[in-house]
Amino acid sequence: MNKQIGLSPMAGYTDVTMRELSIEWGADFVFSEMISAEGALRSSGKTDELVPSTPTRIQLFGSNVSRMAKAAAKLSNVATWIDINAGCPVRKVTRKGAGSALLKTPEKIAEMIIALKNTVEVPVSVKIRLGFDCIESEEIIYPIMKARPEAVFVHGRTVAQAYSGSANWEEIDRISLLLHGEGILSYGSGDMFTPEAIVNALRSYSVDGVVVARGAIGNPWIFRQSKDLMRKGFYDDPDLSERLGHFSAHLELLGKRVGEEQAIRELRKSFAGYTRNVRNGARLRTEYMKCSSMEDVRDFLTVYGTVNSSIR
Repeated sequence: MNKQIGLSPMAGYTDVTMRELSIEWGADFVFSEMISAEGALRSSGKTDELVPSTPTRIQLFGSNVSRMAKAAAKLSNVATWIDINAGCPVRKVTRKGAGSALLKTPEKIAEMIIALKNTVEVPVSVKIRLGFDCIESEEIIYPIMKARPEAVFVHGRTVAQAYSGSANWEEIDRISLLLHGEGILSYGSGDMFTPEAIVNALRSYSVDGVVVARGAIGNPWIFRQSKDLMRKGFYDDPDLSERLGHFSAHLELLGKRVGEEQAIRELRKSFAGYTRNVRNGARLRTEYMKCSSMEDVRDFLTVYGTVNSSIR
């Protein structure tokens, strides 16, 4: 089965450290955080911090076709692939006509795809949802297919659902079959929280692969586990000591890039993943929230029986 498992773009999470760890743990590809086309063109400080310094896949969001193309051109020196975000349901994005607001005008999405294909030499794809208030897959997908992107990433929920309920993989499958009829790759997204869910999606549906989002936060080994499950029928699950060791390695890498104190703060949001479904996980999370220095982290790890030699 030659299908891929990738790391989905996630604002505030898929920085260079998370991307590197995901590749190390077996992800077939990774995406940057979602980058504003306007921010990239203005070289705003906040956006510049998100722009990768080494080549990787980039996801862009914006509402203006020509501005999206100009931003893509500006980022072409680091972009190995450009994905158009037409799936983000967050209000601060949609109120500007970007993200999932584009689903209301699929012809505009098609224009963006064509404009980017005419501007950059790397593959161009688009991330969509099933519709805005209800499922409108055909109305959305047919104009996109005519623009012939390299791939379409489909999140199996409507915008109105946000992240509630269950992803509709039957509808993802239906879209995938339509895309394959035009020679366009399809990737599914939604509820990829366990190796079992990932393997089931790859085996049961006609997608060319899946992208993992929230399921990879504090859980980078999910990629290797999924591949082990497919190949061997089982996978190893790290115990608490191993999880905290992997967490400290993540902290060290991030600390070298942003400073120790900032790294400690930033990883508070990921620590829940590292301690998910472990005994006394809630207590661990409460204790870590109190850490403000590397010395605090070292003491914290000592108390819970795992001292990583890299923490000084």
